[in-house]
Amino acid sequence: MDVKLVNRGEDGELLLSGDLDTKTAKDAEALFLQMADRFTNITLNMKDLQYVSSAGLRSIRNLYMKLVKKGGKLMVTNVNENVLEVFEMTGLAGLLNIR
Repeated sequence: MDVKLVNRGEDGELLLSGDLDTKTAKDAEALFLQMADRFTNITLNMKDLQYVSSAGLRSIRNLYMKLVKKGGKLMVTNVNENVLEVFEMTGLAGLLNIR
């Protein structure tokens, strides 16, 4: 998985590409939590994200929880149908602000 950062002051946008799976989730979560320390609000742009595993879902949920605790928001954009279906099946879609 590849992640690019777009800095928007208090807000950050992370452009995700590839797969957020067991192999990449640990590093992705470390980066997500580091970005949660830096930004109040984060957008995960999933335009080029192909796949999310349960480990990837956990890293996204942990990012969500950290932002909420500090009064921030997590938005998710450009989610493909396969990833959206996983979010819906696991109930994560109910937590996330998906656009």
